[in-house]
Amino acid sequence: MDTTIDNNQLNKTVIQGGYCIGCGVCASLDSSSIKMKLDDSFMLQAVIDPKRKSNRPVTSVLSVCPFSDESVSEDEIARKLYGKDLLKDDKLGYVKNTYAGYVNEGSYRKNGSSGGLVTWILTELFKKGLIDGVAHIHAVEPTIEDPRLFKYHLSTSVEEIENGAKSRYYPVELSEIIGNIKKRKGKYAIVGLPCFIKAIRLLMLNDELLAEQIKYCIGLVCGHLKSGNFAKMWGWQVGIHHSKLRSIDFRVKLDGYGANEYGIAATGLIDGKNVVKTSPPLSQLFGYNWGWGFFKYNACDYCDDVVAETADVTIGDAWLPQYVNDSEGTNIVITRDAIVDDVLQEGFDNNRIVLDELSKEEIIASQRSGFLHRREGLSYRLYLADKEKLWRPKKRIRSSDAAIKKKIKKRQRLRMLIAKQSHIVFQKALNENSFQIFKNEMQPLLTDYQKLYRTPLTRRIKREIKRRLNL
Repeated sequence: MDTTIDNNQLNKTVIQGGYCIGCGVCASLDSSSIKMKLDDSFMLQAVIDPKRKSNRPVTSVLSVCPFSDESVSEDEIARKLYGKDLLKDDKLGYVKNTYAGYVNEGSYRKNGSSGGLVTWILTELFKKGLIDGVAHIHAVEPTIEDPRLFKYHLSTSVEEIENGAKSRYYPVELSEIIGNIKKRKGKYAIVGLPCFIKAIRLLMLNDELLAEQIKYCIGLVCGHLKSGNFAKMWGWQVGIHHSKLRSIDFRVKLDGYGANEYGIAATGLIDGKNVVKTSPPLSQLFGYNWGWGFFKYNACDYCDDVVAETADVTIGDAWLPQYVNDSEGTNIVITRDAIVDDVLQEGFDNNRIVLDELSKEEIIASQRSGFLHRREGLSYRLYLADKEKLWRPKKRIRSSDAAIKKKIKKRQRLRMLIAKQSHIVFQKALNENSFQIFKNEMQPLLTDYQKLYRTPLTRRIKREIKRRLNL
């Protein structure tokens, strides 16, 4: 196998095209000449290191990259895993059961971003001897050589697993943790975003040892991945200078507010002392709207998997009217693996967790914005790339601008511009040491974006007339 040709093809398409999500699976391959590096926008990206050349045959980097045209799709992966026993939903993939719920025991719910079910499931699998450890994200101490705040960690005790709770909206990569797993004996679960789980599944198709070791893939519902500057933005606004930020909790539950009105807690140095600063609800700070796409990886705009369709179980937030007012948080759950589903049912039967059966339609409704962006919106973004004759990944969604409303097209184009400019303008703000620069230069774009969501005056008048006539 000529690894040089594969590397050059990956570089020409995925890397140079801006579609690398930074998962690091290509860098994990034996004799890979690829390494992961933070770019100027604080995003992890694959780079080809000429010092790491090897002529030994290795698995093709193209076959394990989740955005390469040479890798198989989510549909093909999931069909092999679940197709014999489960029916496929167009948006959710293969489904065994769908729930909403939270943990009713211990401090899982209190310490989790939402209902605590991710950590609870992992500890149950561990206690039952079904796994020997968990690969998930932990906070780490930043250094001058490596300024990252989070990395994948292999937890091999209940305490370590529980310490890995919470959402991490931060760039991470898998190459180091994959290497650690392969050096050890045992069975493991791994937690990740949809594209990361897909990459792991692709690697497992090419690595029999890893396929034997990784027993469970736990997927997270995903809006998009953020650069490390997302953390700096929040810390800066609560009084922690970006150069002094040491840790961040992206999801602090606030008493008296709904589950979607959470804050952040940033820890950093002020006058030589570690200080923790907690924010009010993020809606009171600049950059709160997830739909703006601040610090988004470009690859995220070319992903069509919202709910980690290749994972044995997927966990997310229950953004539904009946749950959103509970500040403690509630999860949605999509099961595909029978053993994980049994673990949940046993916990429910013993009153250790609370589960409500939800319809597939309710699960989809809880992530309505995500599906609109990665179905209708993606179709148009693919059309724009094709119109410019740019290389872009093959997707399950067809490229089209037909039947897409003019206003939605404008929204999509503006979202792409906002995401791109957020990286550029924030770098300028960092260089000039002024957060106000970021606010001032981004606000005109946000004003234009918000106008696209305003109901025209004539339509508002018609609604008011109709409402009064129906009184």
